[in-house]
Amino acid sequence: MKTLIKISWRNIWRNRSRSATIIMALVLGLLGGVFSAAMRLALEQQQFEDTIDNQVSHIQLHHPDFIANPEAQHYIGGGLEIASELSKRDDITVASPRTVIDGMIASANMNSGVRIKGIDPEIEARTTGLDRLITEGTYFSENGRLPSIVIGQALATKLNSSAGSRLVLTFQDIEGEMVSSSFRVEGIYKLTSKNFEERTVFVNTSDLNRIIGENDVITEIAVVIENPDDYRDVASIISGLFTDTEVRHWADLEPALFYSLEFLGEALIWILIIIIMAVSFGLLNTILMSILERVRELGVLLAVGMKKRKVFSMIVAETTIIALIGGTTGLFMSWGMITILGNTGVPIPGAEGLEDFGYASVLYPRIETAFYFEIAVVLVIFAVLASIYPAWKAIRLQPAVAVRQE
Repeated sequence: MKTLIKISWRNIWRNRSRSATIIMALVLGLLGGVFSAAMRLALEQQQFEDTIDNQVSHIQLHHPDFIANPEAQHYIGGGLEIASELSKRDDITVASPRTVIDGMIASANMNSGVRIKGIDPEIEARTTGLDRLITEGTYFSENGRLPSIVIGQALATKLNSSAGSRLVLTFQDIEGEMVSSSFRVEGIYKLTSKNFEERTVFVNTSDLNRIIGENDVITEIAVVIENPDDYRDVASIISGLFTDTEVRHWADLEPALFYSLEFLGEALIWILIIIIMAVSFGLLNTILMSILERVRELGVLLAVGMKKRKVFSMIVAETTIIALIGGTTGLFMSWGMITILGNTGVPIPGAEGLEDFGYASVLYPRIETAFYFEIAVVLVIFAVLASIYPAWKAIRLQPAVAVRQE
């Protein structure tokens, strides 16, 4: 076997330019395929983090009537106790009780419809990291004459407001009566999603409940779990524990994102398979050309008694060695490229306008190590398959005819 591999290695480098060309094709093909996969993964991961981690959370609990009618009167009975009980579970990181209602926000310049989220600032910081998203002002750290409100940058631009501005919120109280109250902008947060920034404001739950007219009104509980992959199981457990609530996980709340991620998992490997298939045809052509140039030599080997099985193995070994050289080089270069770009980021030209749809203007590609091993396995499989036809052609040569061929 050792001798066979040595012969195959020498055969590869008989025509250095041809072998180098196919190896380079493998390297560039893998670089392009891995980069495409990494960018697509980065885009989906950015959307997942921005949507799930910073907005929706893994699981949400509501009163059954709240989903169709987001009003204060449709609150979760014993919401604070439920949130406290959930937070004590080992499979849950934190459960954030919120008072969520729809209303209007007005400045001296204009008004807009918004979703008002009354939060416990400390718990919310652990749930969505809202405190880390503040780009102007502070995060519920001041006690002024007016209660504090945190708004999105897009909404601040729309209302022509900044930190310290006075805004008026109008919404329904617990009895369904319209009430209004003034708030002072303490902080402005920044997200990728312009729509969320423009539609969502945060106030302190205690301030909002005081205006609503009843303490401890909780209309939503956002849950972050320890293992994000267990979201369905945990949601099912919570649903069984609190039967009076409507429990929905992030796939129910964001079905478009869920199906996009599901499709991505299937699409990435197929993208690389197609690229490797295309390179494999080039590899097949290279080996076929090599055999045509060595017909007389192969005929001599067969004539002196070399078994067809060994000739077949030699051709397969040549193809596999080329694939391993190009594949290993391409994967190591891909790993280095993704590592560098994952730290520096890849600016997307013209993507600023796509922020309205939740897309970032800079992506940070990254790929799990297991994905590289999957690519290597697929590459070796296709290399072996590509070698079968040339090897079959080689062993079908008639020694008497082949040795007379010039």
